[in-house]
Amino acid sequence: MKATSIELGVKLSPEEAKAHIDALFEALLQRAERKVTNGRFMTELRAGRLPREALKVFWQNWYGFVAEINNLIQCAYQFHLPFFKRHPDLLGPFADKVADELIHPKPPGHIQVVIEQGEVFGLREEDMVYYEMLPECRALLEWHRGVLHEGTMIEFWASIAWEEYVGHWSGQFRQALLTRYGFNEQQVPYFTTHEEADLYEHEGGIMGHGEFNRAVLQRILEDGRADFRPGFSLHYAALTSVDLFALFHDRVYAYVVEGRA
Repeated sequence: MKATSIELGVKLSPEEAKAHIDALFEALLQRAERKVTNGRFMTELRAGRLPREALKVFWQNWYGFVAEINNLIQCAYQFHLPFFKRHPDLLGPFADKVADELIHPKPPGHIQVVIEQGEVFGLREEDMVYYEMLPECRALLEWHRGVLHEGTMIEFWASIAWEEYVGHWSGQFRQALLTRYGFNEQQVPYFTTHEEADLYEHEGGIMGHGEFNRAVLQRILEDGRADFRPGFSLHYAALTSVDLFALFHDRVYAYVVEGRA
């Protein structure tokens, strides 16, 4: 990639901006492969050695994350609306993204699929709703909340770039449940839904969430809005989220398998 200044006020060409974003996502996916895909939790899951209790504990914490992260995306719709008004070609897909989380496959949207998946794992709805998240798992949620409310626009959108990896992760998780734990396709609704939503066009034309995040970040760079606080950068904002997602997995593994409460 050609060395190009990525500073506030420096407007990049579409080609330059895309090169930066492609490099970012390459680094992000490599980091996620190393720290999440090849981490202890996912390795043991793929091998069929992860206790089923770990599925329950992971899902109780995941419910807490999903229940709030979608709300933060809705807040971003309000906070960042002036930017999207200037770029109406992105406003429609953003509205689709917000609506997708709330109404597909039916209201209240993806959170209902989380609940249904938890019930497949043997949890009651109240086991998820009233669960007190492990602090290390809550850290991922609070990171995103802090970046949205205290950070800049580009910091926030970089911080959720890992959503594309979630599509790949969902496929890995789904395959492990089908081949190692005896579940059938009807019993893995969450993973099927998110593999599709994060990676592919779906529901009659909704842009894949990963592709949309790439488009927003590229347009921010084209606008010259690379505004970072001291101690932040494009890669720092994106890769910190990956590290915290890895911590989420590691903490559940330690809690269940190693008995470290």
